Amino acid sequence: MQVIVCACALLYAPCGDTTYPLPHDVIIHEIMTDPSPPVALPEYEFIELKNTSSRTIDLAGWKVRGNGGSATLPAFALAPGGYVVVAPRRGAAFFQPVVDAGSFFALHNDEDLLFLEAPSGHVIHAVAVEMRRFSGSFKSAGGWSLEMIDPAFPCAGPENWAFSNDPSGGTPGKLNSVAAPLQDPPLPVLLRCTWQDSLHVRLHFSGPVSPSADVAAFASERPITNAHPEPPLFNTVLLRLAEPLPEGALFQLRTLALESCDGRPLPPGDFIPAGRPSGPAGIVVSEILPDPITGTDDFIEIYNNGAAPIDLQALRFSTKADDSSWRSLSPVIRRPYLLFPGQFLALSPGPEALCRQYACLGAMEYVSLPALSAESGQLGLFALSGALLDEVTWDRKRHSPELSVTKGVAFERLDMGISGLEPGNWHSAASTAGFATPGYANSHRVGRDVAGKWCSAEPAAFSPDNNGVDDLLWISWGFPAPGFRLDIRIFDAAGRQVRHLADQVSAADKGKISWNGLGDSGLPLPRGTYALRIAAWNADGKQLVRKLAVVLLRD
Repeated sequence: MQVIVCACALLYAPCGDTTYPLPHDVIIHEIMTDPSPPVALPEYEFIELKNTSSRTIDLAGWKVRGNGGSATLPAFALAPGGYVVVAPRRGAAFFQPVVDAGSFFALHNDEDLLFLEAPSGHVIHAVAVEMRRFSGSFKSAGGWSLEMIDPAFPCAGPENWAFSNDPSGGTPGKLNSVAAPLQDPPLPVLLRCTWQDSLHVRLHFSGPVSPSADVAAFASERPITNAHPEPPLFNTVLLRLAEPLPEGALFQLRTLALESCDGRPLPPGDFIPAGRPSGPAGIVVSEILPDPITGTDDFIEIYNNGAAPIDLQALRFSTKADDSSWRSLSPVIRRPYLLFPGQFLALSPGPEALCRQYACLGAMEYVSLPALSAESGQLGLFALSGALLDEVTWDRKRHSPELSVTKGVAFERLDMGISGLEPGNWHSAASTAGFATPGYANSHRVGRDVAGKWCSAEPAAFSPDNNGVDDLLWISWGFPAPGFRLDIRIFDAAGRQVRHLADQVSAADKGKISWNGLGDSGLPLPRGTYALRIAAWNADGKQLVRKLAVVLLRD
């Protein structure tokens, strides 16, 4: 399936010229990137344009550009509110109204960046197409167009595009089948920073921002002298610093008075790290899922255990062949990405599928990974120079022995400072964490202090009446080492077990579980005092047991 990310264009009319095309006067309104196999439409790619202005616009000399090339349009009077299909000459006769774009250019089925340019060269509208975003729809097999839902938000994100619902597979030259008023789309969020050179930092947003943004829109620990929103999508802003940034330097910045491309104000954002990399020292592989369940992809998680930002674009992966030689190196990530100290990043060819299976609590990126054997293997992380930075091994036999099924269970590194070749430095991800923690702190890790008692229950008295105050009892724990199993039983005042809340589950080193006052029968238990027996043990023979009393209140 395809996700569409649209952005505004930077274009200012000459003073006093009210006929000059303005941003979004004409928009890309429908796209057919993959007409095969056809549903009922002609088997040709096309792009539909819509005139959103109040005047007729002559398309003579306008250009449609994409990753596959460009096409110059002939004269065509596009009336206010009107549609026209841009199609190759061999398919033009099958559409109405239509402009013959000659040989046209191939629209890419996986991802593309489409521009609509006025004769002046100004970008009037731009659309980024990403096939992988719609992979869960049967329509992604081909024959269905993508339609804009609400032209009032031409620079909105993916929620403003959908596969056509028309029985023919699309609506070229007429009202879109998915047309509907769109609620205000999400405001852009500052995601991360990358480094261009000693004087420039690039900010990456989740969506397009105002092309008129300036330095007043940002707060920074290092003075900024210029802010340049970058066309054509305006989802990045290049900041110029007042002084060169030394290698390895770190600072914080955030948005202040920024607007989205459609003029809506963004609330002030949280500070995020920025800086300049100094080398790959400290980068390690922190988690790996070599045997995913059906419908989910592998992932490799990396962690910055150093003191400076690391440029991931300069790193490479490789796996060892049967003869112990390293296979060809493949890029960790193909675009600029800085990983800051203490940050995790999960890399996978299917982040969306991971989010359907595991908790999406951390950073994930779409990448192509080297093939990982489900049984066992060895992975290397290399610098661009070829220097080996980290090396890890995995083997299905090393999973926790109590796991009857290991498919979909990730291996987590326990100590980032100990070699990844050490078998004892890896542990199966805890069931209480969903058996994987892609992009955030591992469920098992060493070197963490456990404050106070190893478990607790709060509040001491709770009332599950759904009034928003103390509705749940929370039982929290923190273990001194990885690999503990947890058992929680609840007894009434007569000593009878009324709820087996956790039945010998593999537990994360730190976590919590709630009790809603129901018994094993699923029925509410009466008010009164209840005893909790919380027990934990690991394969080394370490045992922890604690008994606590709580009060359940009811009206």
